[in-house]
Amino acid sequence: MDTLIALPLVAASFAETFSMIENTLSVVLGLGMVIFFHELGHFAVAKWCNVHVERFSIGIGPILWSRQKGETEYALSALPLGGYVKMLGQDDMDPNQMTSSEIAENPRSYSSKTVLQRMAIISAGVIMNVLTGYLFFVFGYWSGIQEPSPVVGAVRSGFPAWEAGIRAGDRITEVNGDRIRSFIDLQEAILLSSGDISLRLLRADGTDTTVNVTPMKSSPGRSIGVAPTVTTELVRNIPDPALISDADMPLDRASESFLPADRVVAVRPASLQEPIPVSLLPELRSLLGRYADQELTYIVERPSPDPAQPTAFQTVEIKVPAQSVRSTGFWMAMGPIRAIQKDSVAARAGLKVGDTIRSVDGKTPGEDIDPLYLPVYFAGKAGQPVTLVIDRSSSNGPSTEEVTVVPEDLPGWTDSPDHRAAPLTIPAIGIGYQVQTRIARVLPGSEAEKLGVFAPSTKITRIELIHRNPGQGKPDAFGDAETPVELDLSTETSKDIGTEKEFNWAWAFDQLQRAPGRKILVHYQNGDQTGSKTLEGLETDPNWFLWIRGFNAGVWNDERELQKASAIGEALSLGLSRTRKSAVSIYRSLRQIVRGDVAMESFSGPLGIAKIGYMVADRGLVDLFMFLGFLSINLAILNFLPIPILDGGHMVFLLWEGITRNKPNPQVINWAHAVGMIFLLSLFAFVMWIDIFVSNM
Repeated sequence: MDTLIALPLVAASFAETFSMIENTLSVVLGLGMVIFFHELGHFAVAKWCNVHVERFSIGIGPILWSRQKGETEYALSALPLGGYVKMLGQDDMDPNQMTSSEIAENPRSYSSKTVLQRMAIISAGVIMNVLTGYLFFVFGYWSGIQEPSPVVGAVRSGFPAWEAGIRAGDRITEVNGDRIRSFIDLQEAILLSSGDISLRLLRADGTDTTVNVTPMKSSPGRSIGVAPTVTTELVRNIPDPALISDADMPLDRASESFLPADRVVAVRPASLQEPIPVSLLPELRSLLGRYADQELTYIVERPSPDPAQPTAFQTVEIKVPAQSVRSTGFWMAMGPIRAIQKDSVAARAGLKVGDTIRSVDGKTPGEDIDPLYLPVYFAGKAGQPVTLVIDRSSSNGPSTEEVTVVPEDLPGWTDSPDHRAAPLTIPAIGIGYQVQTRIARVLPGSEAEKLGVFAPSTKITRIELIHRNPGQGKPDAFGDAETPVELDLSTETSKDIGTEKEFNWAWAFDQLQRAPGRKILVHYQNGDQTGSKTLEGLETDPNWFLWIRGFNAGVWNDERELQKASAIGEALSLGLSRTRKSAVSIYRSLRQIVRGDVAMESFSGPLGIAKIGYMVADRGLVDLFMFLGFLSINLAILNFLPIPILDGGHMVFLLWEGITRNKPNPQVINWAHAVGMIFLLSLFAFVMWIDIFVSNM
């Protein structure tokens, strides 16, 4: 029996190890191929110009292996960070060869050749990389490449896309008139844009519209606040099915467990007879918000366990209960409106950024109704008039106005705040508003009231989520429970989204809903006095239900679409377009770097590139070729920058010689090469530091 159990484990381990070795070798060979073709360009043109090539090396540093063939030594060197072609009269480690009159007398030396010949030799590596990059792209599109769909999966509250009225499910087809084929195209177009951009959208209901947005500076660069969509299919390589759900969430009490590769095809709320079809996660999220108070039956297509029937599946129904929202025992003070969607109910009613809602149908937020509950309240009033009393500041002084709105049928909390400064949205009327970190009311009979330290005007500066039984039980949304999760609200302002905004209590409230098994340590401030108290058993609100059911982040498959040329002519055209876009995006990235608009975590060094390459190789050969295509274009452009030692630096000296008819001063060349070497070594150390210490934080 033990042997029968062990054999599959050994087989699985062997298959996993073989896959890891295969991916690693694919990346190493692929990167080596990119370097090889670059150096082959230099080598071939040098030979064509009758230059004596002393060494052709893949890699730099100490030589590991070499073989002499004819007059040239072919070598593999220790550091796979580049390569070089060492020609007589051209040696980056000995710049004096370039100006040596003795070497120049040798008709087969590099320095004896005409300026045009030397330009051809120097530029050949770059040209070869552009050509091979183009061919990589052509191969990718001819074979067919799965790329992330340009469908919006989520919109960050308060960001330009949200303010423009872009919603999850919208397909972005054009940016500034350029066709968008994938979400990668969209990200590049936004990240590398300047000024306003025009987006053409295909709405989920089939309507076509155009919106103008102004990207904001964020991390790692310009952003409008959209994320790609994902499917309702669970990924296959989840190591433990128990990790699909978070601890203590409704999914943890489902009628049976979800399994890897399950696909949710429909959801049936308890109040309906017929299930509602779903295929993308935004559709599922909307149903979770709309029917938060009901048990939901997930209709799941599950692959057959029979390996002889890989395309067969069985239909499974999984019931997941509703779960009440956790209450801290106090309501916070209402804050001002921070954002308003274009052409929304609120915009048409005349609401403005800076207004503060003081009354909703006669209820005062913070005293008669929890400000956090307003998204649910307005959703429940869809199609009915709601009377608002607002405070407004203007040049003429403060004023109070009464406004009537008719909410749309859009559920609340479907786009919960994802960072500390994000406003809480009311989708039904199209506003994003602040909930302050100052207590407005302590609920009678609550644990918070019994502690006797919380009162109106008490400020919450920080909360810590602490597991009741550290080291025991399954992980929750924050991972294992060994370390408390700290939610810092102590500072009045934040630069999380590029501009200073007050922290929003709604963010902290959303976080604590995702870990029901944890108690919370509340740090507070009353005037000049500070302290902390632990809330052990948080009450639940019987009239308010969670808008999530507890699927772990990252368990869903990305939504991808096949981009495949129907003929070789189309493949050549698509390859050319991708080559042009890659080159333009790299040049624009360099411009953004110079302007300081790109965060350091967006840089990658050798380790980062290898890591990305490994993940791409895991998706298949075609994805790896597309990655190598971009890497080839990247190498071509970076090598042609006017930096001494690089090809671009050599080209600058050749241009000088061609214009002045005189070789550059040897001392100038020596100093330039020294500066270039220091710069490249410093850059290498910088990106390695990012790879090791920043990217993994």
